[in-house]
Amino acid sequence: MKAIFALFLLMALSSCATVERRKSSQLVGDWRYSDAAQSCHYSFRSDGTFSGEVTQQRRLVLKFTGRWKIEGSALHYVYLSEAFGRIPAGTIDRDRLLEVNADSFLIEAANGDHRRYLRVH
Repeated sequence: MKAIFALFLLMALSSCATVERRKSSQLVGDWRYSDAAQSCHYSFRSDGTFSGEVTQQRRLVLKFTGRWKIEGSALHYVYLSEAFGRIPAGTIDRDRLLEVNADSFLIEAANGDHRRYLRVH
């Protein structure tokens, strides 16, 4: 019985890892979100690094780099640099990843806002 449970647990864990790898590979590329107040651009690379920028009222307010990964339904960010000193190096952020497909992904930000990012070709 213990052997069957261990096998089941191993299969479940490897299945979760496969889903996370698939989601991670789908996120590699350039993405943009915009609304009336701001525009956000992210570039996720396959080596686990990212860069991005945020503009508000057409003015660049953030320009950053960092590392990213997916764990379960969470998209984790660790910021390594920010050009204007507004995000300290080592800052950790997390969004809930609600949906990922070839042309868009949807997150729920920490403040509860939903944002759909579109792939930039």
